[in-house]
Amino acid sequence: MTGTRLAILVAALLLIAGGILYREPISLASLVVTGHSPVCPLREALQSRRNARLQIAIKDRILQASREVERDPKGFHLWDTPKGRYWVPAGSDYTLPYNLAEQERKIYGTAERAVRQGDTVLDCGANVGVYVREALHAGARLVVAIEPAPENLECLRRNFPSEIAAGRVRVYPKGVWDQDTELTINIDPHNSAADSFVMRPPGAQAVMKLPLTTIDKLVADLGLERVDYIKMDIEGAEQHALAGGRVTLARFRPRLAISAYHLPEDPVKIPALIRSIAPAYQMECGCCAEADGHIRPDVLFFR
Repeated sequence: MTGTRLAILVAALLLIAGGILYREPISLASLVVTGHSPVCPLREALQSRRNARLQIAIKDRILQASREVERDPKGFHLWDTPKGRYWVPAGSDYTLPYNLAEQERKIYGTAERAVRQGDTVLDCGANVGVYVREALHAGARLVVAIEPAPENLECLRRNFPSEIAAGRVRVYPKGVWDQDTELTINIDPHNSAADSFVMRPPGAQAVMKLPLTTIDKLVADLGLERVDYIKMDIEGAEQHALAGGRVTLARFRPRLAISAYHLPEDPVKIPALIRSIAPAYQMECGCCAEADGHIRPDVLFFR
């Protein structure tokens, strides 16, 4: 083989290798350039597939290191995990390691975005309490665990008996909305974190009507003198709940970590709604994910 042919072959191999190496970032960057990432900046967009791989890897590691230690005939399972012991509704065993992996990834923020020592925290969509525990470990003075689904409420009370007795956790058995009302909840028998008043995942069943209230009324009912941080992941009800917290947001200006992926319009409408309530809020984009040909934020931060 002549030197010229060898050089051509090497160049071709380098082009092929480069194409393979850069295929992923190029395809993700093209979504940003073509307007399919209305909120996520390029830096976050380029990490979206890596985020998905990391989430699965951490979930698998946590699952392999966990074991079921008890079954309650009432329909609850107790799991011993590297992150502590948790009761979960039967059927949601494999949701727990996924949610614990999200906490290990700190999807609700670090440093200035996170809970601080002495904070009063509203955990909207507390589920069985994986974020409640994160907030307590970060030094929260009080975590209000807001959760409407009966099976999740039972788990919350089992998972935090001493913290509830000490007054560091208060379980609030309602959903949050833009008014006092009752709505039918769709229960997912395989994932209690997906129970929703708005969405109906495949296999979910419309089970019962449950009470909802507003964040403003909740804060008044509990006599909270301050609200420092609000985490919100409530399966498509985020816009309604934020509208019901106008007084709280304007008065206390709590730092916010808001899930913004449940509804297609959430990444645009949630920031607009928050700024209409308190214009001084500054938004930062958290981790992003690729879905249905778009890149959308998992969580948006406001402070």
